[in-house]
Amino acid sequence: MKFRFVRPYLICCFLLFFHYSKAQSIEHNGWVFWSHEQKLAEKWQFSYDMQLRSADRFDYANTLLIRPGIGYKIRENQTVTLGYTYFGTWEKEDDKLEYEPENRIFEQFEIRNKFKNIPVTNRFRFEQRFMHMQQEKIFAQRIRYYIQALIPVAANPDFTKGIYVCLQNELFLNVQGNEQSGRRFFDQNRPYAGTGYRFNKKLDLEAGYMLRYIIQEDKNVRNNIFQLSIKSSF
Repeated sequence: MKFRFVRPYLICCFLLFFHYSKAQSIEHNGWVFWSHEQKLAEKWQFSYDMQLRSADRFDYANTLLIRPGIGYKIRENQTVTLGYTYFGTWEKEDDKLEYEPENRIFEQFEIRNKFKNIPVTNRFRFEQRFMHMQQEKIFAQRIRYYIQALIPVAANPDFTKGIYVCLQNELFLNVQGNEQSGRRFFDQNRPYAGTGYRFNKKLDLEAGYMLRYIIQEDKNVRNNIFQLSIKSSF
């Protein structure tokens, strides 16, 4: 992959798209994330993400995400995936936990390339969201674009073991259901930086910081997130 194709992606997609307003809310959260890929056949694979998130100031666990999917390799470095996401949230209201479930179907296209020894991943995800908000059922759709670069800093030449730095960003674009859900066309950005250790080709352990910026109708939310990740593949 030639650098002239990588550079525009990195410049454009690692930028922060902040939207300033009078009302700002700052929160501090913790996320624990496990991502797994399982090869099923020469071109088929099973993927699975599970994530547990805390409320503000690590008060309690308020979000559970489970995301399985089946992927097909159309080329060695390109995969299409069809999957399902369960997204459950629990928010405290008058010392009671209010449960709001969300079910999603997603279609995904992922491209993995290398610039020298730096793996670069581009991912496009289209989601159909079936939400329950304040006892109202809402259907919405959005597009998510994600880019990630893993930079070896103290690793062996083929990067199968060693320390690395992870840089990534993800943008969220709402294309349907904005009026019902109270969301803008562009309402979320997630830049992230972390460091990790690759034990072998099958296992990475990583910790880092994410700044999640959410644009809402009445206020904007800035989440300072500490994330611990386990990434496995077999």
